[in-house]
Amino acid sequence: MGKNQHRDRIARLVSWGHWFTFWNIILCLLIGLLYVETALPAETWPAAGYLLISWLGHFAFLPFVIFIVLLFPFCILLPFSRVLRGYAAVIATIGVFALLFDVVFFRSYGFHLNTYSLAQLASDAENLLAGGSFLLLALIIFAFLFIFGSQLVLANISWKRLDSLQKGRYSKPVIAVFIMSFLASHSTHIWADAVLYTPITQQDDLFPLSYPTTAKTLMARHGWITVERYQSQRERLTGDETLAVNYPQAPLLCAREAQPGQTVIIAFDQISPELRIQINQHIPELTEFTGTHLGHRAQESALFSLLYGIPDLYKESLFDQNLKPAYWRVMADYNTPFVMQHSEHYDRSHFPEFLHEHLQSSQQLNQQVDGVLVRFVAADDAADVIEEVLALREQRDIRILITGLVNAHVQPLELNVAAPDRVQVPMWTFGIPLANRDLTHLDDIMPTILSFYMSCTDEFSAFTMGRNMLSSERVYPRAQSIRPFIYLFEGHQLTILDQNGELQLYNDRGELVPGGVPATPVFIQALRDLQRFGNQVE
Repeated sequence: MGKNQHRDRIARLVSWGHWFTFWNIILCLLIGLLYVETALPAETWPAAGYLLISWLGHFAFLPFVIFIVLLFPFCILLPFSRVLRGYAAVIATIGVFALLFDVVFFRSYGFHLNTYSLAQLASDAENLLAGGSFLLLALIIFAFLFIFGSQLVLANISWKRLDSLQKGRYSKPVIAVFIMSFLASHSTHIWADAVLYTPITQQDDLFPLSYPTTAKTLMARHGWITVERYQSQRERLTGDETLAVNYPQAPLLCAREAQPGQTVIIAFDQISPELRIQINQHIPELTEFTGTHLGHRAQESALFSLLYGIPDLYKESLFDQNLKPAYWRVMADYNTPFVMQHSEHYDRSHFPEFLHEHLQSSQQLNQQVDGVLVRFVAADDAADVIEEVLALREQRDIRILITGLVNAHVQPLELNVAAPDRVQVPMWTFGIPLANRDLTHLDDIMPTILSFYMSCTDEFSAFTMGRNMLSSERVYPRAQSIRPFIYLFEGHQLTILDQNGELQLYNDRGELVPGGVPATPVFIQALRDLQRFGNQVE
């Protein structure tokens, strides 16, 4: 009789554990909807269906695994209901709290919790409000205690009403749906990964504790994939392989700004230290940018980044298709001129043939363009341009931006030197109130200037990856393609991915960290961001 009672007690505890887990599955599914809300709109029916079954399967699987690993053994080894209810409440509280914390972080930052993200969250809280870290800690403790109390209530209700719950007939069909969704989502993903079906594979890092395809070096180093698996993706990012482009990503829905004024952008092919001193001495009204302003290693890539505002990964594809900057049509609709000029000695062969018709020579110079004037200048013509800038500054509502395109110290034999100071170039502004930031790129110039002329529903994201330098938005993390390297700036460290798929990580003092790797979610998201305008390798 004693054995039967012991067996019945264990069976009852296991049954209670199933129901306690079931209610936590429902809770996790509700929290999971917050992840689903952040997902990109499903482009196809298969993608929408996969999102549904992935949501059902994933958030049913997580509580079930916790039950099997952490709760089920104790139902047998420690069959005391009060102890188990308290223990289960603690375990469930930790899991639900971590999930809630992760979803809040994911919606704010775009990647999941890890040691890096926790440090970043504390830092941002401190920057937002003095003592923010303390307030964040207090909020975390309160939330944890609230969830723990709720789990105790749920555990006790499930125990007291276990008999009535066991009589219900709806549980088995619901569990069957969870199991089928889990199996179907994994099978669908295997197919999507095999055929590179992007609408599905782009959802890889949507849910926590999922296993997305990631950079070759990181995954291979941990033995998760073979090197060959992502050879194509690596070549897409850092090699010479052409990346098919989806540009612009969506129709441009913009409104014209009132009284936009005139903007002159002067882009020198190179700015030597002597020319830099000359500009500062002759035009003291200019404000020199004191942070890191990144140019390129080649003139073609530099002018592409300036005009298009997207990574140089797409240069060949856009030029091969004779695609002009998407915002030109909007400017034309507003009857706002966008004029490109080159100085006498600037080599116009850096431009593709289809843009030559839009490129005026210095003999056609017009200082009264009521719109945007971009002038590409050879360093040999600097003296004349400085005189023209001195005259321009006297005009009303004039904005001036001067930048270098290629670092003056880069020599042809040094094109493979990865150090970011090899692509750093000077930048000055006049009449453009830049926000306080310490990292900019040529990609940022056009969205900054265009913000004076138009406002778009997507804040220019349909046609550029550059950031408005007038905005005080977060700078880091930021990925930048300057071929043949990919740079990931995180404020406290820099990661460089070379054309062989190898990583180098430097700390905030510029020292190489042997064997160091960036936070995996951050690195994954950086690579995905760089490929935002891409379709597939041609």
